[in-house]
Amino acid sequence: MSRVQKSEKENDQAGELRSRIERQKAKSSLPKRSKVHQNKKKKSKVKKFPMIQLLALFFILLPIGFYTLYTYLQDRPVPVTKSDQVVFSEEPAESIPTTATADDLKEKESSKAEAEKEKEEAKVKAQQEAEEKAKAQQEAEEKAKAQREAEEKAKAQQEAEEKAKAQQEAAEKAKAQQIADEKAKKAESEKKKAADQAAKPDKEGYKVVLHTVQGEETLFRISMNYYKSQEGIALIREWNGLNGNEISKGQVLKIPIKK
Repeated sequence: MSRVQKSEKENDQAGELRSRIERQKAKSSLPKRSKVHQNKKKKSKVKKFPMIQLLALFFILLPIGFYTLYTYLQDRPVPVTKSDQVVFSEEPAESIPTTATADDLKEKESSKAEAEKEKEEAKVKAQQEAEEKAKAQQEAEEKAKAQREAEEKAKAQQEAEEKAKAQQEAAEKAKAQQIADEKAKKAESEKKKAADQAAKPDKEGYKVVLHTVQGEETLFRISMNYYKSQEGIALIREWNGLNGNEISKGQVLKIPIKK
């Protein structure tokens, strides 16, 4: 940057600062009349020495401009010209790099190797994490599947037990009904047989009367009822095929009575 450009830039910065100061003064609140008169007097005094005021302002802004320019040049990247560029020959055998260039290449290669190593490690780590995640997901799915199968098995077993229990109850009910039907059928058959036998007199001239045993009745009481003596006990046992004097309530007995 030439000195003319620097001076123009500093003049521009000084003018910009001056315009900012004037704008700030214009924005401030209006003073009182006494202050206005004082300011007019001061302005009249200052107008007498305008060159001194400009020189003072210039000397104040000069170090600020230098500092700003220095900071700008420090932060700005240095352009590389064609003369500064190093052109290597395409023949690797004849090109002899300097010490600085070799160090730079070595550092570059080491940084590149480290970057590739870090990239490979990150890739391996990501692959391991993906495998662990897939394994955890598979274990969770297998666990859920096993739990679901166990629940289905328990449910099927419960249904089978309930079905077997219902079948058993139905079988027991059917068996009890069959036994009751057979018992009723047998009782009806015996009653019919006894009625048939009672309708016909035996060879010795006896007529059979059917008697249903009531509660707390004995052979002795039945004999006293029909025969008025104990002699009928043996006759009743003989006609009914009884070995003893035991009879039950509801039992139908044949009572032979002479004509």
